[in-house]
Amino acid sequence: MSLSLIELVRTDFRTTKPADELNSRFQHLLGLPHRYGPARLAIGRSLGIAHPPKLETSFTGFGKPIKGENLFGTGADLACWITLIVQHAAPAQLDRAQLQQFVAAHWGRGIYLLWDDWKASLSDFDTFVARQADRAVSRKAVAVSRLARG
Repeated sequence: MSLSLIELVRTDFRTTKPADELNSRFQHLLGLPHRYGPARLAIGRSLGIAHPPKLETSFTGFGKPIKGENLFGTGADLACWITLIVQHAAPAQLDRAQLQQFVAAHWGRGIYLLWDDWKASLSDFDTFVARQADRAVSRKAVAVSRLARG
């Protein structure tokens, strides 16, 4: 079965309950108005790691859902996020349920990585943001270097 972007706009995405609780904590710490703010940061942080996250098989339940249109946006934004997640998963085909699992796994792994970054920044907002920006610039430089080598 192929994925439909129209279907994904209405799809609920969620992560594990503990990761969702940390997501809410980050929302408050960073002063973000919506739950999808830290979720997007977390998914992006996880996508920056070369290997796919481990899919959770045992946990204490799911957190609150976020609709695809809120988590990823619509149109080109949605297409970009979904493409990155599917490419990172590297399956021959991926259905909606599998995509939801990968989103949950990236969101969960990413929120804990962000928490580690927050602690390493000594809970200082400016230092935390600078660390994230430096990480993004470093990843871009590595990608450009790989492209240049062919």
